[in-house]
Amino acid sequence: MPDPINVFKRFFEMLATKNTYVVVFTSLSRLLLSLVLATVLGTTLGLLSGINSKIEAFFKPIIIAVRTLPIITIIIVILIIFGNTITLYIISLLLLFPIIYQAELDGVKNIDPLLIDVLKLECEDNTTNVLKLVYFPLSIPFLRTALIQAVGLGFKVLVVAEYIAQTKVSIGKEIYMAKVNLEFTDVFAWTIMLLLFVLLIEYTVKKLLSPRLD
Repeated sequence: MPDPINVFKRFFEMLATKNTYVVVFTSLSRLLLSLVLATVLGTTLGLLSGINSKIEAFFKPIIIAVRTLPIITIIIVILIIFGNTITLYIISLLLLFPIIYQAELDGVKNIDPLLIDVLKLECEDNTTNVLKLVYFPLSIPFLRTALIQAVGLGFKVLVVAEYIAQTKVSIGKEIYMAKVNLEFTDVFAWTIMLLLFVLLIEYTVKKLLSPRLD
């Protein structure tokens, strides 16, 4: 076990290195792209499933299967099929999609049907107004909570996938190389780095998505 003083010394040395920020930014950009895709796909399909029970029944076994399968198994299988670059995006998407999908589905299902019926009676363009005035606004709190949970979890799983796939310019690859070279001080320093960035990301997303009082 490395000395804690040496670990923190190495941690601050890494903070002063340009390569650290390049690596972190690259991993974060992968997470951001996957999160955007998962949000668009999950929100759309979750909304459709909340409106139509047949669509919900179709996606239910898929969601259960993705949630049940061990992450390590999914990573290895997809890595074999798609290679070590595309795998990262697919893994992150598969992890984040069920969270966003379920949040949107729960949000739509918790809407009072009377609101929809009243709006349909009063508005000419029923579909557009129901989506704009009821479904989207009332499902936002559920979606907000899901995004806060998904960002931190997604970043941690992404690093695991990077470690297994040994993707170039990634936090996972840095931890892997430190382990191979028996640089355990670097392993612990990167672990602290990862922990702080996950906390920072979750805090930032929570602040951005929190409802503001006028």
